[in-house]
Amino acid sequence: MAEHPAIPNQAHCNRHGRTNGVEEANKQFFNSAGVAENFSEHPGTVECARRLAAAMLKVYPFAEEESVVMDFACGTGLISRELAPHAKSIVGVDISQNMVDMYNLSVHNQGISPDEMRAVCISAIKEDEEHLQGMTFDVIVCANAYHHFASIDSVTKCLVSYLKHGGSLLVADLIKGQSSQEVFPPNVDHIVPHRSGFTAEEIRNAFEGAGLHNFSFAEATKARSRHATEPVTFFIARGDR
Repeated sequence: MAEHPAIPNQAHCNRHGRTNGVEEANKQFFNSAGVAENFSEHPGTVECARRLAAAMLKVYPFAEEESVVMDFACGTGLISRELAPHAKSIVGVDISQNMVDMYNLSVHNQGISPDEMRAVCISAIKEDEEHLQGMTFDVIVCANAYHHFASIDSVTKCLVSYLKHGGSLLVADLIKGQSSQEVFPPNVDHIVPHRSGFTAEEIRNAFEGAGLHNFSFAEATKARSRHATEPVTFFIARGDR
């Protein structure tokens, strides 16, 4: 690509899973004043979300009249907005109430029914989460958030429990490499446990350990970071239940 979107200086996504210090630190950061309000204002963040959503549309056959989607660690809804025209309904899930409020405000301002698109705040997602009212999903997507999870294995297993039989999990994040190690400064270790991203094998192990099959892993897009000397590469991974 001739141009790559910039990655903002701040850690740029949200994370969920079992309650731990990393989760609490992320919750506090993304609920900080101004973070959610400014999240969607950075053009590089918006462009990166657009490209990652496009990669998701390539690897999974979304159906406008059928696909029920969970956008996990949804933030303010950048990915959801790109996928909405291709889905029957989308439920965003995030650890930050401020992010969820911005997501739902945007949906309301667009005149979209909550039955079609809404977000809920869940501080530590678990099986049979009451906020999801027993829902299961055709596809669960998670973009640029796995690097915030202390244990990608436990998060993946939990997400799989919300998939319908035959449903798919799509994850997009940084491919491990020299440039990805430079994306985040060292002082964000408390909210970004996986600063250098992931290898295909690490994602495969998490997916297959959660019972997913038909694993695929491919480059999704590239982006520039103010910290990295070279563009960083994002992957798109899919596994089926």
